[in-house]
Amino acid sequence: MFQRLSRMLRSFFGFFISVAEDPELILEQNIRDMNDQVPRMNESIAMVKANATLLEREEAKYKADINDLTAKVKAAIQANRDDLAGGFATRLEQVRDAMARTQGQLETAHAAFDKAMAVKKAFLMEKDRKTHEALNAIADYRRSKWQKKVADVMEQFEVTGISATHDEMVRRI
Repeated sequence: MFQRLSRMLRSFFGFFISVAEDPELILEQNIRDMNDQVPRMNESIAMVKANATLLEREEAKYKADINDLTAKVKAAIQANRDDLAGGFATRLEQVRDAMARTQGQLETAHAAFDKAMAVKKAFLMEKDRKTHEALNAIADYRRSKWQKKVADVMEQFEVTGISATHDEMVRRI
């Protein structure tokens, strides 16, 4: 008994959902949802690119520091200032280590950016394909609704009634 009541309620709710479910509206909403994802994707790509740009600037700064410290080490050695040369050499090694870390991070950032662009390209191709498919389905749906209306109108014409009246009047004459 409970199963029958449960089945009846499920079918009742299913009926209302199927009545309210309009495929045309759902496909149009899906198109809008896909289009809404593009700006969020662009924001993520911009963040990845900004990170890569910051790392490139940091790398350029380290290169300038390395050139500067190398020149200072050479100048200190030529001036027989081994104490200054040792301090500059220590800082030079620290900067070189930092630059090596930055270059590794930069390579990773470039790879992440390239991957993000590939994902975006694939997403846009898929979005375009699905949008085209949805628009075609909507056009087919509208066409079938129109054809059904035309068929319903044509069905309302009663050729048999006119023929019967015609035949009857011919017989009477």
